[in-house]
Amino acid sequence: MSQDSEAGEFIVEPQELLDALRVARAQSYWLDSSTTYRQSIISWIEKTKRRGAKMKRIESVVDHCVRGEQLPNHRSS
Repeated sequence: MSQDSEAGEFIVEPQELLDALRVARAQSYWLDSSTTYRQSIISWIEKTKRRGAKMKRIESVVDHCVRGEQLPNHRSS
């Protein structure tokens, strides 16, 4: 869970996502992303029912964070 300093909102991030971001050294990009973007990604990850699909989505998020990019369908303005 992290708190957005601007809005004072708490975001509950899946532990699998946080662990993957730490391992890939992509956590700083993730935490610097807007709250709206992060909430959109978390919702997208949590919508899947199959664990394999969930892990594939997490891998995609981490890959984009490592490259310093946002996922195309979830970009925030």
